[in-house]
Amino acid sequence: MPDEPKDLESDSENIELHITVAGTRVRKSYILDCIQHSVHRLTRPLGHLNVVIVGGRKMTALHKKYLGIAGTTDVLTFDLTGHDGNTLDGDIYISLDQAKRQARDYGVGLNEELARLAVHGVLHLAGFRDKSITQKRQMRWMEDQSLASVENVT
Repeated sequence: MPDEPKDLESDSENIELHITVAGTRVRKSYILDCIQHSVHRLTRPLGHLNVVIVGGRKMTALHKKYLGIAGTTDVLTFDLTGHDGNTLDGDIYISLDQAKRQARDYGVGLNEELARLAVHGVLHLAGFRDKSITQKRQMRWMEDQSLASVENVT
């Protein structure tokens, strides 16, 4: 997988949040709490989850390298579950630049958008897809549930 991230914070459930963009300040506890709420949707116990916030250039490079698609995206999810399949392991990469644009466009705070994208990645790990309108609505509803479960004090 991509370079080893810096600025590590983890909780008791093997969820780690990494910020690789210098000078970035986010509410890690809020994002981790939202992720933790969404983990119950996984079909297997969580082994280890890395959530990595990267800059726009890094996300563009990852998007091209792993999906063969030019340009950026907001979130990429990698299922790293081993052959035994007993636990679910994964990496979720979030573009800070894209999250800032989306937060502005949607009229929400950056922390809320970062948390939503992290939860979105967990839902993909859980097997949910967002190709159809119905699937997108279902995922958005589950994202809303996870964010609403955690108080976002700015």
